[in-house]
Amino acid sequence: MKNLLVLLCTVLLGASSLFAQQPTPTPRPVDEQVVRINTDLIQIDITVLDKDGKVVTNLRPEDFELYENGKAQKIANFSFVSKLTGGAALNADTTSSVSATTGTVQLKRGDVRRTIALVVDDLNLSFASVYYTRKALLHFVDEQMQPGDLVSVIRTGGAVGALQQFTSDKTVLRAAINKIRWSPFSNIDALISIGQTDSEITDKFSRESDQLLLGKQQTVFHPHDNIDQIQKQTLNASRNASMSARAIYTQSSLGTLRYIVQGMKELPGRKAMMLFSDGIDIGDQTNNKSSAPAIYDFLQNVTDAANRSSVTIYAFDARGMQAMTIAASDSTYEIVDGHRGQKLKQRERDFREEQDGLAYLSNQTGGKALLNSNDLNGGIDRALDEQAGYYLLGYVPDAETFEPGKRKFNKFEIKVKQPNLKVSYRSGFFNSESPQQSKEVDADKAIAKSLMSPFAENAITLGVNALYANDPTSGPYVRSFLHIDARDLSFSDTADGWKTSSFDVAAVAFGNNGVPIDHVHTTYTIKSRGLTYEAMLRNGFVYVLMLPIKNPGVYQYRVALRDAASGKIGTATQVVGIPDLSKQRLTMSSLAVENVSIPTWQLITQGKIGNGTGQSQLKSTLLYDTVLRQFVANSVLRYGFEIYNAKPASGTGYHFETQANVLQNDKAVIQGNVNKIDLQPAPVPRVSGALALSNQLKPGEYALEINVKDLETKQTTKQLFSFQID
Repeated sequence: MKNLLVLLCTVLLGASSLFAQQPTPTPRPVDEQVVRINTDLIQIDITVLDKDGKVVTNLRPEDFELYENGKAQKIANFSFVSKLTGGAALNADTTSSVSATTGTVQLKRGDVRRTIALVVDDLNLSFASVYYTRKALLHFVDEQMQPGDLVSVIRTGGAVGALQQFTSDKTVLRAAINKIRWSPFSNIDALISIGQTDSEITDKFSRESDQLLLGKQQTVFHPHDNIDQIQKQTLNASRNASMSARAIYTQSSLGTLRYIVQGMKELPGRKAMMLFSDGIDIGDQTNNKSSAPAIYDFLQNVTDAANRSSVTIYAFDARGMQAMTIAASDSTYEIVDGHRGQKLKQRERDFREEQDGLAYLSNQTGGKALLNSNDLNGGIDRALDEQAGYYLLGYVPDAETFEPGKRKFNKFEIKVKQPNLKVSYRSGFFNSESPQQSKEVDADKAIAKSLMSPFAENAITLGVNALYANDPTSGPYVRSFLHIDARDLSFSDTADGWKTSSFDVAAVAFGNNGVPIDHVHTTYTIKSRGLTYEAMLRNGFVYVLMLPIKNPGVYQYRVALRDAASGKIGTATQVVGIPDLSKQRLTMSSLAVENVSIPTWQLITQGKIGNGTGQSQLKSTLLYDTVLRQFVANSVLRYGFEIYNAKPASGTGYHFETQANVLQNDKAVIQGNVNKIDLQPAPVPRVSGALALSNQLKPGEYALEINVKDLETKQTTKQLFSFQID
């Protein structure tokens, strides 16, 4: 466990080999594997749409014709898979705002209905395209994303943490989308600007100078006159230099896409990648594009990896509809006569060629390319509709299918006998097999892999509440309360009657780019016996873990616990926000809470509970209550927190106003009194309070809201704590 962070990064960088295709003679369940390519069975996923673009669900095996390399194949396996099961319908109302009580939910593998990678090709996006893409993605998260969706936001120009970025938490996704910025290394304009090259300026100056010196009148260069061969070569050389620079970023983007689709192989079922780009120019060797072969090879590698990983690619041209006429951004003042029309035509050709790569990725993987449309979210809707259901057709390949040297690529062709139907499917696969991978995983790798996985592991029941706080000396940190179900651990007996159990526990904070930022790990042995052991089995126990996080931001905080004896693992996740205290804004720590009965609260207020003489001691449930968040009506909710960046009044300490409310669906169902609090000067002011939970509260989800106002600076802040009434 000493090198857990290094191991996480190693697993991350090695994902392309870790998740390679593995031939296996035993078919997996449908939700585990869609596309299967091996010597026993080849299985293809197919989407069939009617004339209105709706998925057709009532076809039978005899309605299909399947060909491999032009040869008819007998359909051995046939099924229709509906992705509407296990989640809300695609047309369900998702317009309501996210409740303040919404907590972080880590999906289990069987809960996933759709797996979607939103890939922003910021290496090939103009400034305007970045703006419209970011706007469309935020709309998707707020309006189109539904329960059961596992989603990631990945930039081709940033560090890639492919698997660990997949989440169902909208807070994480919004934070990732808001971090998308235009890259200075990408395109400046959606269209190639029309202007004059240095060689053209020199050429025009020479012609006009010669005419002046020779005393000739300036001759008119007609628009349809041919440009001499030297001029054409000069123009091509200048253009190719620009294309060569873009080709470097295109190849980098395609390398990222290949990494992502290989990493997605381990995720369940059929997956969708939605790629937002200003185009991928495949190139044309006949047009002196030296990068063409390399880019085309990259595209083939990406599509083959996508087909083996059951990933369908939907490509979106983020430039939308573009007018090919002269625009304000074009410099036409001194364009050589006759060149303007030629440059307009060349710009249109370049625009279309850049769309060819997007269309290729989509067509070869059974998806669609949304081109020449300003409605990105409409295209997302169409892509989601196509993912609503699909057919699986399987056939037993001939021996020559995988014969080395026979052919490089095996091509599919699928026909539907019923008229007026559109069928989408993967183009085929390359004749290659991936090496077998060792299935032996040591303890460190097992816990690292569980931390990277987007799915919860519940062999050990684990709950977490990670609280933000700031130390004046060492800076911000997260104190996480872990509730562990002791019944899931392996206990051994000692000679003197004790029960002992050892476990490894690790926590990692992932940044908005999915890369692990900070981590902590330890091995712990718990020892108990008698009534204490029995109570621990009934109630579980709480383990406290501290993790410093140096930089402000929104993080995915993940915890994994592994039982040393059995190897069983439990995981939990939470979104943690680390504020930027350097901005000198009034800020609160997270809330610690405790639920007590009304009789107990009365004893506390009467001074009868405590550690002093004549007082009764009461075992605190603060740790359990803070992590389990389960309370009862007709009780009292105690809370405590710290305040940062408060300003003490001269000589009199701190002066605050606080108010506690209980919210349900973002509406106050209990409104507390406004209280004035005076505190002595201290490095960190600490505030505590209590709020009665009415007996009218029905079982359900709620949130405690604490509002604080600094009476000296008039600044305000608030904090929320979600909980459940049983």
